[in-house]
Formats: sequence, structure tokens, C-alpha cells
Amino acid sequence: MAPDTKLKECSYFLVRYVPDLVRDEGLNIGLLLHSPEEEYLDCLFTDDVHRIRLDEHLGESDLTGYLREIEESFSNLVQISPPRPCRLSDPQAEIQDLFTRYVGGRVSELPKQDTRMRIKQRLTDALKRHGVLDHRLFEKRIPARQWTGEGDPFTFDYGYRSPIAARKPNGHIKLVHALSLKRDPDVADLLGIKIRRVREKEPAELTAVVEALPSAADEVAFYSHRVLLDHEIAIQPLAAVDEFALSVRRELSA
Repeated sequence: MAPDTKLKECSYFLVRYVPDLVRDEGLNIGLLLHSPEEEYLDCLFTDDVHRIRLDEHLGESDLTGYLREIEESFSNLVQISPPRPCRLSDPQAEIQDLFTRYVGGRVSELPKQDTRMRIKQRLTDALKRHGVLDHRLFEKRIPARQWTGEGDPFTFDYGYRSPIAARKPNGHIKLVHALSLKRDPDVADLLGIKIRRVREKEPAELTAVVEALPSAADEVAFYSHRVLLDHEIAIQPLAAVDEFALSVRRELSA
């Protein structure tokens, strides 16, 4: 398969540390990059300002709230620039180049691989690679409110009905959501509540895509794992995400 060289419309934001608000003198300490087309949001921070720690738990739908939270949390000592447009062929690969150009210095640490954001990105990449992401029967960001009631802000990452189910009034829906067993026990609990409400309205399956299956020694991850199993939520580790994407593709092609 030829590499994807199409340029994607992106936006980047510079994160500035401004200790003197009167003189408006500051230092660029980080960069955020957002690609709506790739459903990608990521950030890099310099290690020059050790005492500023920012949450890495991002998702494409969290952009506005995340930027607002940074500014409010640090009483405007940390400021975010307006979005600056750019066109990139591979946002994930090119964020480091943007960081070096506009921030410089060393990245504070290697990105964590077990955040929900990065698990979802791996899932999205596999779905795209195997021709699932843009399939006409495959949906993104599915509002839970259609089952739980107006005002519910929760959205499932993905969902689909097989061609056979799609032709039935009460066809079986299959939902997919990414989370980290280690970091997101609250999300595991929430998924259990949401899928129960969905199943009250119609037959439904839910697959949770996670970083890996836990060991009993990791108490938080083991708890999340048990919650998912108790609610009959299928668990799909990232190590087999390509096989999972292929199985979805086969269902959609049936």
C-alpha cells in the first residue's frame, strides 16, 4: 500500500509561561497539535519548566475544554496562543519537528503509551489502515443520549451495524470505546452504566479497546478489567487491534 502523502489541515497552539503579566514577557514551553481529519490531538512540553505539570489525558472532543482548563488552572501564568493553521502529511510524525521549530529544548519525557488518547489513536489508525474508518456503515462519536436521554454528554468512540442488522428495525448495534485499564477506572464504571442503559432499549455489544490485559498485581487495572467483564463488555488489547479491525471489516462487507 502506498504511503498516504495527502496534506491534512491542522492547527497548532503554543503554550507560553508568562510569570510577568504586566510586561507580557514569556517563554514558549509547549505545543499542542490538532488534526480533525485524523482525530488526533497531542501535546509536547519542554523539560525547562519542571514545576508545571499538565494532564496528558486528551481526546479530540476535549480540545476546547482542555485549553480553557490550562489557562484557568494557572491563573493565566500559562497562556495558549490562538490556533495557527498548518498542513501536514503525518501529524503524529511531524509534531516533534513543530515542537523543535517553535519551542526548542528537550521534550520533558517520552509520551505515555497507556493514556486513553493514545490507545484511541492506535485504534483509529488500525481502523483506517483496514478500510473501516470511512465505511458508510461505520459511525464515529455516537451520542449516548439516544438511549439515555437528552442532556447526556457521553459519546461512544465508534459503532456500527452489520449490513444484515442494518436492514432490521431493531438491528444489533456494536459499539467500540477506548480506555486505559490503568488510568481510567472511572471510565470503566461509566461504560458499565451506559451499556446497561443501551441494552434496555435494544440488543447491543460493546468492545473496550485497552492497552493490555492486566496482571493481578496491578490493582487499578485489575479492577477496571473486572468491571468490564461484569457488564459483559468485550475486551480487546492493542496487541491484536489489527485483527480486530479486520474482523469489523469482514462484518461490514458481509
